[in-house]
Amino acid sequence: MNQERLKVLFQQYLNDNLSPKDLEELQRTIQDGRNDELLDELLKNAFTEPAFADVEDELRQSVFDAIQTKINRPKNDEVENIHLKRRMPYRWLAGVAALLVIAISVGLFFQKKNVEKPENTYVAYSIKPGGNKATLTLANGKKLILTDSLEGQLANEAGVKISKTKKGEIIYTATAGNDKGNKLQYNILSTKNGEQFQIILPDGTHVWLDAASSLKYPVTFIGNERKVELTGQGYFEVSHNAAKPFIVKTSQTEVQVLGTHFNVSAFDDEQDTKTTLLEGAVRIKSYKAAVLLKPGEQAVLNNSKQLIINNDIDVNREIAWKNGLFDFKKAGVEEIMLKVSRWYDINVKYEGAIPETRLTGKISRNVDIKGLLSILQFEGIKWRIQGRTVIITN
Repeated sequence: MNQERLKVLFQQYLNDNLSPKDLEELQRTIQDGRNDELLDELLKNAFTEPAFADVEDELRQSVFDAIQTKINRPKNDEVENIHLKRRMPYRWLAGVAALLVIAISVGLFFQKKNVEKPENTYVAYSIKPGGNKATLTLANGKKLILTDSLEGQLANEAGVKISKTKKGEIIYTATAGNDKGNKLQYNILSTKNGEQFQIILPDGTHVWLDAASSLKYPVTFIGNERKVELTGQGYFEVSHNAAKPFIVKTSQTEVQVLGTHFNVSAFDDEQDTKTTLLEGAVRIKSYKAAVLLKPGEQAVLNNSKQLIINNDIDVNREIAWKNGLFDFKKAGVEEIMLKVSRWYDINVKYEGAIPETRLTGKISRNVDIKGLLSILQFEGIKWRIQGRTVIITN
């Protein structure tokens, strides 16, 4: 292959526009070794892409060195292969460009080790990440499907105008005829797997709703409290009102606040209900106990109904989903794939024992699923795809 052809294929890979046949050609060329000098230059250029600009220099250099090591490794150096693989850190990267570069080295690694690559991996090209979409159920039972394309006024209930902004937020605005003496009427904002949405409640509270979640709330807050009901996960920036506390009710706990920033995770398929406080103060109640949280603390209601305060947390990791990231610390494969399945709307199955590998690092939630799976493969975890089911093998 001439050098111009290599440049074209490499750029197409970074642009996520390379066919399976061309990908095999690119991998064969990399393995050939006659274009190592040009490949080194292409790798260096890839690491200057804007999507990779925020990654720390040390992390960028460690990954670049690892990729070059794999590319330049002698084919008969099997002992060194095993040694280096064990030394590789469990680091995930933000940025599509970096992920795709790693994916190339992953394919090369499996070729050089003569390990059979996972079947049907190219089916993953059609599995995209989730996006801004939700269903709004009005008080009269009418359901509105909310997408990026839908804007403007959606409905008017109990003297409150419901509209969607260009930023993708639902906003409730009291109109001149709003009667605060009306009976409470409730709306429900719900997301399926692969969906997320934002809403500004009638009191000005801003809520981010994760995939597979729902928020039930009144069209207007009447009385001496502001109570909403949450399933799944939501991040709240509560509008301050000392006379009217804000309460988030889940199936297991109640979180009471005056004005603060916090995250609640209460998925039915997870054992623990977690409330993480970023700013202000909150009071958490369960059936058996109550605790007060300070910023930087997390209340965990475990499967035994014990309410525990956890001080050893990274609050940014807890709200990474809101900021468009997966962020894991020594996370097992099952935990990772549970979160991935919600966002990509896929099923996950395991053949044999679940791998014991634990991973630490960040990765964008905006990459195609092949980026995530390539990282798993990079760490020696095998997988294949059948339809919308990812099968992890051991």
